[in-house]
Amino acid sequence: MSNKAAGARFEQEFAEHLASHWFWVHLFQDNKNGQPCDVIACRDGNAYLIDCKDCQTKFFVLSRMEENQLNAMQLFQMTGNGIGLFAIRFPNGEIYLVPYNRLKELKAAGFGRIDTTVCRTQGMSLSDWLRERNKDGGWSEGDADSDWQ
Repeated sequence: MSNKAAGARFEQEFAEHLASHWFWVHLFQDNKNGQPCDVIACRDGNAYLIDCKDCQTKFFVLSRMEENQLNAMQLFQMTGNGIGLFAIRFPNGEIYLVPYNRLKELKAAGFGRIDTTVCRTQGMSLSDWLRERNKDGGWSEGDADSDWQ
């Protein structure tokens, strides 16, 4: 499977996973002009701008962050929304959500690539992130249901 196909599959799986946890999710379709992110997810009055990165090795190369993505995430935050996130999936299946500004700081500090250890310290696993959103919104795993689909 090509890198592009693997990335598109991850984007779809990620969006479906969020939807199964009662997020309203929109998956942006790739276009020739490029889009600044892959997913926007909303729940409980909060919007999350997320770009998905599927890693084929044990490292995420920071140069994969594009300037238009960073600019869009900064503007998203400046207009009263939350901090844009990168959802990074590693070959072992672990997914971490890392705020764009943390990754930008690491790149400015000279880091060229990061691994799961850095993702754990600078962000959080997807399961922990969902648990935090559930706690903040009074949700429980029992509330998740896909009957509406």
